[in-house]
Amino acid sequence: GHTIYGDNGGEPECVLVVDIGHSFAYVVPYFQGRQISESVRRVDVGGRMLTSYLKETVSFRYWDMMDETYIMNAVKEKCCFVSSDFYRDLDAACGCIGGRSGKNSLGLEYVLPDFTNSKCGYIKGQGGEAEQQAVDTEAQVLPLCNERFAIPEALFHPVDVGLEQGGIHQAVVQTVMACSENLRGVLMANILLVGGTAALPGLQQRLQSEVQAMSPYRVCISIPEDPATGAWQGGRMLAQGQTVPEEASYTPATVAEWRLTRAQYQ
Repeated sequence: GHTIYGDNGGEPECVLVVDIGHSFAYVVPYFQGRQISESVRRVDVGGRMLTSYLKETVSFRYWDMMDETYIMNAVKEKCCFVSSDFYRDLDAACGCIGGRSGKNSLGLEYVLPDFTNSKCGYIKGQGGEAEQQAVDTEAQVLPLCNERFAIPEALFHPVDVGLEQGGIHQAVVQTVMACSENLRGVLMANILLVGGTAALPGLQQRLQSEVQAMSPYRVCISIPEDPATGAWQGGRMLAQGQTVPEEASYTPATVAEWRLTRAQYQ
């Protein structure tokens, strides 16, 4: 009897929000617009962790980039992706050192900015006007291959970065199973993926595949056009009263339900 995304154009009564933000990934269930606080789960991996992991990896293998957080964050956003089959891609990347292998489709070279001719880095061969202007200069190039998909794999295996936790797919299943049994099926069918890291290519498909393998329910994951601003858009709508029924009023009791205590956050 509950609404599923896309059914008759109506908004679903139940939504499971997976917010992969800067510091953490949260899995938060909602029923009739209200958070089910006792079922919320958190994974201590976010965009910052992935950027730091990438910095450490390339600093050990290629260039020292430990002080270049801004540049490496751009590298992550432009070059990384989530593999649908990690071990298959790992085998395919064997012997590949960035784009220097010439034939490996997973390898590429990222041209670092010199802040004279270019202020933004770019993938070699895809730099457009900036690459044409730098043709006569000797650019520093960062080769990438298995780093492109091995770094985001920490979302599914936090143990790779030293965290004794399950991945985001396991957090999704744990959250749903902690909810009332009559809500589980509709929550699995109404998963909304947001956060800046949610924009990584392949993440939506991989998460759906992993969760479906662990769930007896049909799994459907949606992602907004701009997932990085999803949480902000929700806050803006809430502040404007767009998500609150017209007959509802902003009473102290209502506002108190939206607050998160220190104990709940920790």
